[in-house]
Amino acid sequence: MAYLENTQKHYHQLTNGLKKVAESLRANPVLFATHPAKKTAEIIDVSETMVIRFCKAIGYAGYGELQKDVQQSLLSLKPPKRNNEHNQVNSFERIMQLDEENIHHASHNIDWKVAEQIVDCLVRSSSTSIVGYYHSFSYAHWFYFLLHHLLDNTSLYRPETDIGFTNKGSDHTVIIFSYYRYALEGIRLAKEAKEKGNKIIIITDSKLSPIAEYGDYVLTIHSAKKSILEKGPITFSVLNALLLHIAQKTGKMDFVNPANTYYIK
Repeated sequence: MAYLENTQKHYHQLTNGLKKVAESLRANPVLFATHPAKKTAEIIDVSETMVIRFCKAIGYAGYGELQKDVQQSLLSLKPPKRNNEHNQVNSFERIMQLDEENIHHASHNIDWKVAEQIVDCLVRSSSTSIVGYYHSFSYAHWFYFLLHHLLDNTSLYRPETDIGFTNKGSDHTVIIFSYYRYALEGIRLAKEAKEKGNKIIIITDSKLSPIAEYGDYVLTIHSAKKSILEKGPITFSVLNALLLHIAQKTGKMDFVNPANTYYIK
């Protein structure tokens, strides 16, 4: 997908305003494929001039050329095959199919090189603290619940009792989940961890999130909407991918099928 490659190539040279357009393109390319520049600008709350400037900044002659590239890229994507695509689908199944489509789309926008770096960082780390506030706490709790079976010295930060970090040095890692609306407490902890020299992994929904500047590794999980219900399945799928790679590196693939641990004999 050329539009994603061009956006990534020029991203660090863009102004904050142009980066806002870039993040919208990554999260919701259908918007750019189906609407004229004026309407796209209105939806993402920037000026039409800003949208056109963005197109030129990443190497296109104008909005029309970018739109054509996005349209061709979307048409080339092969959606998951369905055995019952001609049959009527009930509402519960359709919701799961939408989750599947969102995961499929997000998988093409995630920087998997960063994911590999995160896996290596966690495997090497002497300790790992996992942080999440508000709805991000559910991701942090679930990731901790599984990660502590794979890695020693893994802890879940408890906002109601914990007051900060004590470990110093880059051999200690802090993972912070931070999704819109970004909790100020998470940003404060990221700053504190940075001051202690810890390695910081940020899992967020936008490169423009205010916590991203503190991350040594920033894994951005884009979704078309800010809905928690949309982000959840995508996030858990990405975390699954991280956990399975960690299990492979640590030689604990038996963890993938832990039936013997839970079945009562």
